[in-house]
Amino acid sequence: MKKNNGKIRFVDLFAGIGGFHNAINKVANDMNMTTECVFVSEIDEYAIKTYTNNFNISDKNIINIRDVDEEATNVPEHDFLFAGFPCQTFSNAGKKRGFLDEIRGTLFFDIANILSKRTPRYILLENVKHLVNHDNGKTWKIINDKLREIGYLIPENPLILSPHEFGIPQERYRVFIPGIYVGPEKAKTEFLHISLEDRKKMNPLSNMNANEIVSFIKEKFLESDVDEKYFLASDPKNQYLLDVFDAWNEFLINVKKPEGRTLPVIWANELNKSYRIPSDWAEWRKKYIIDMRNIYKNNKDFIDQWLIKYEVHNWKKRELKFEWQAGKDINDIRKSFIQLRQSGIRCRRPTKFPTLVAMVQIPIIFDDNKKGWRHLTPRETANLQSFPKNYRIFNEISEDRKDFFSYKQFGNSVNVKVVSYIQEELLKIDKKTL
Repeated sequence: MKKNNGKIRFVDLFAGIGGFHNAINKVANDMNMTTECVFVSEIDEYAIKTYTNNFNISDKNIINIRDVDEEATNVPEHDFLFAGFPCQTFSNAGKKRGFLDEIRGTLFFDIANILSKRTPRYILLENVKHLVNHDNGKTWKIINDKLREIGYLIPENPLILSPHEFGIPQERYRVFIPGIYVGPEKAKTEFLHISLEDRKKMNPLSNMNANEIVSFIKEKFLESDVDEKYFLASDPKNQYLLDVFDAWNEFLINVKKPEGRTLPVIWANELNKSYRIPSDWAEWRKKYIIDMRNIYKNNKDFIDQWLIKYEVHNWKKRELKFEWQAGKDINDIRKSFIQLRQSGIRCRRPTKFPTLVAMVQIPIIFDDNKKGWRHLTPRETANLQSFPKNYRIFNEISEDRKDFFSYKQFGNSVNVKVVSYIQEELLKIDKKTL
């Protein structure tokens, strides 16, 4: 592929809402270059609507990657190929079928086919970090071997990164595969040396204490005036959940914890039980039970009254489990980030948000301005994925203004800032050494 030093021509596969596209535009602007998106593949109609409302591309020009012919003749020549290929089949949340998944798993080979026919100078692929360990590492080896066989110089070890390592308060580890085309002979014997350690050293979060990080998050990532619809109290159906939050907060504040430790995982329906622990239970489960029994033993009077006061026996299964992960120095759930998981209520330390996911488990925070629990807004999730302020999100452009699709789209997206760092590093390495 002949290099064009003034313009970066790229293809955006499994494009979603354009995380890679946003990133390369930023990089090109910083490096005094221009970009041209020459090919886009995506099948989600709602993502396509968001994509076309933000970039100068018609939905008629966005196709299913399955419609690319065997010789990739409908894919124009390009300098950079991006692909955040579907991850459900490799993730811990999925069925982990990998390449046995006839639809999603084999989509990597559609990427490989385009690469073998068009050999763009640069590639950047992204997936969930579990891809590295899937099928005892066999899936990762297949992908790496195939890329080297085509002629791409790639790192020897997986490049696993999270936004919180670069000043974005979200823990979201993903594996990235950057590459530069050098031909099969060199690619099979050498490795691409890429490091973002200098970028990590510039992380502003690393030099802040917890209170400073909380202030930083409020200033840079959260909105100051949030619509009432995002508050749990706006829907009477949420009163039960608000009562549960109050109950667990009272529990957290009043129970005596083990000396030098924070509150262990609590299953409310286990607190006053005394059955013999089965010997064949997993060690982690045995420890949970023992820890809870010690908490109950040291707080029996309070807990017995608490169980009655809040009618805990009527709670749903999810609300019975309480995981405190906010540390020993915080003793109020209003100071934590709440993640409602299928398995229970998890309270995180308020210095970074949990991974945004497509399953729409939107974090819940206590809004100090309006004194109430609320979900993050779609715009706040956009901020946590480093999308620019002028980016038009789905609920702003759709007639029904549904938030569901906005949350889903940002949960599926790459983080723009992390991706832009890798893209820029690839371009710089190429100029210096290859």
